[in-house]
Amino acid sequence: MSSDFKRGKVDISIYDTPEMRSLLKEAMDSLRKDSLVYPFISKTLKLTNKEVERHLAALLDYQEDCHKCAECPGLELCNKKMPHFRLRLERDGELLNRHYDPCEKMLSLSSFKERYIRCNFPAEWRDNDLRSIEQSVASRAQVIETLADIEAGSSDRWVYIVGPNKSGKTFILASFANDITSERGKGVFCDTESLLNELKNKSIKDKDSFDQFFSLVCNSSVLVLDNFGNEFKSEFVYTTILFPLLAYRDRENLPTAFASDFKIEQIVSMYRAKIGFERGIQLKNLLTHRCKEEFDITGAPIYK
Repeated sequence: MSSDFKRGKVDISIYDTPEMRSLLKEAMDSLRKDSLVYPFISKTLKLTNKEVERHLAALLDYQEDCHKCAECPGLELCNKKMPHFRLRLERDGELLNRHYDPCEKMLSLSSFKERYIRCNFPAEWRDNDLRSIEQSVASRAQVIETLADIEAGSSDRWVYIVGPNKSGKTFILASFANDITSERGKGVFCDTESLLNELKNKSIKDKDSFDQFFSLVCNSSVLVLDNFGNEFKSEFVYTTILFPLLAYRDRENLPTAFASDFKIEQIVSMYRAKIGFERGIQLKNLLTHRCKEEFDITGAPIYK
């Protein structure tokens, strides 16, 4: 290393070439014409042209960061230099300091994980709510009105939605669960078979773990049983898990909802064949008492 370099006496004029000046002008122009970042540079940071030139590297990094966030492909596909973080520039006199903060989607995911004990609806539905659902179909508008009443505390009815594939029953209940958990936290939204299998396995292998998890599900702020009726039906699961779970939530008036391909009468018929006539009537009485009747949302699908 030369002594001149050590003493900081490098002649920077060798970098002052037409090519370098052209690149500098091109970079400055790109910032000036960028409606996404220029207002921040001029109005918030209040940088002069010379200051922009001095901090050009940081500003170009900020520009790239902003545009990648604006075209966000989702957390799973984030390809930024600092994935899941946003670059924030802060002026301190003549200095321009860099800070990295978790992006909005990462913060939303952290909040989402705190709100659910279990949740298995698609990640892209995390921020949905009832207000975002298209309601041109009368049956859909009716169920959303009922769900809004439950959220507001003016109804303690349970909701049972039936409809064909892509009619939106799972989507609607995911939005409802998001609304409830955003206020009360600790909800459960599960495929019925997956939840019952998890509880069954815990009950056999680890009683303490079962008791703890079962209590969490029983007392969850909202319980949504998706694909209800498609689960394997047995007397053991019904008497040990399903009916005690529903009976507890009935007694405590806790928000509970079902999405199913089958009407209540069909569900009861299928269970009756496995658990006997009397228990089948027990299940029917509970569901019809709390749900009143099904909301059939057959009609224009929510998705293509």
